[in-house]
Order: sequence, then C-alpha cells, then structure tokens
Amino acid sequence: MPLKNKEARAAYNKDHREKNKEAYKAYNKDYREKNKEARVAYNKAYRERNKESRAAYNKVYRERNKEALAVRRKAYNAENKEARAAYNKAFYMLRKYGITLAEKKEMLNEQGNKCKICLQEFNDKVVSCVDHCHTMGKIRGLLCRQCNVGLGNFKDNPLALVKAAEYLKEQGEEDVR
Repeated sequence: MPLKNKEARAAYNKDHREKNKEAYKAYNKDYREKNKEARVAYNKAYRERNKESRAAYNKVYRERNKEALAVRRKAYNAENKEARAAYNKAFYMLRKYGITLAEKKEMLNEQGNKCKICLQEFNDKVVSCVDHCHTMGKIRGLLCRQCNVGLGNFKDNPLALVKAAEYLKEQGEEDVR
C-alpha cells in the first residue's frame, strides 16, 4: 500500500525498521563483511580526492571545539596513563634505536640482566640504557646509566678510556668491588 502522506510514510518506515531491527543489523553486518575490500578502496580513494577539503574541515572543527577536545584528550590520557606511557616508550625505542621492546628484552636476557661493563644487575633503581654508536647507529649492548654516561663523556674513544684506566692505576686506585 503506497502511502501518499509524508508523515504516514515516515511513521510506517520508522515502525517497520523498529520491528525488523535485528534483520537490518544482520543484513548490514553481512553486507559490510562481503564488501569490505570495496568499501576500504572507496574510502581510501575518497580521502585522497578530498584531502584538502577534509583538512580544512578538520582544522575549522578543531578550532571551534578546542575546549571540548582538550577536555576529552585530558580525560583519555588520565584513563589510559599506563597504556600511553608504554606506547610512548615503545615508540621512542623504535624511533631512536630501531628496536622493539621485545628485542630489548631479548638483549637483557642474553646479557643476564646485567650491565655489559660493570656487571651490575638491572632493577628498579639501576635502569638499562641502550648503548649505540653515534656515527654508525649500531647497537652495542645494554649498559647501566653510569657506564653509558661514562662512555659518552669519553666520546666513545677507546684510547681515552685506556689512558684513564692507566691514570687511575698510576694514582694507586684499586677496584673497590
């Protein structure tokens, strides 16, 4: 029965959708699954075609909703503090040294959870630092902060380190460990 009255048609459509809500959900889910690749390709092409207009719209939206977005971001960061810290740590490790946290853990296990130079065990107070060559970027191992800073102070120069060791021996300094 075709409904000519707009209000009656709208009421009929609303009632029909409400009665068949589960069937519509199932159909939509099935459709999305069957056409996933086509939808992804369409969305990618759409974003590419409308890059400038989307960027302009997003900029205006962020300016208009600056306070609300700040509140939402602050709440999210407060709720997800540990997850954000873990993500930031992993991202830093990957960006700066090119290794994942899993690779760093593997290095820790290979070194027996100890500094490669002083053999001090890593714990909550003694943190492991990634030692790397600043010119080549090659990772040499994990050191405690003191050993890592010490190498840095000697500009990673083996000759200077040998001279420093000889100097300490001349002065009668002994290993206190």
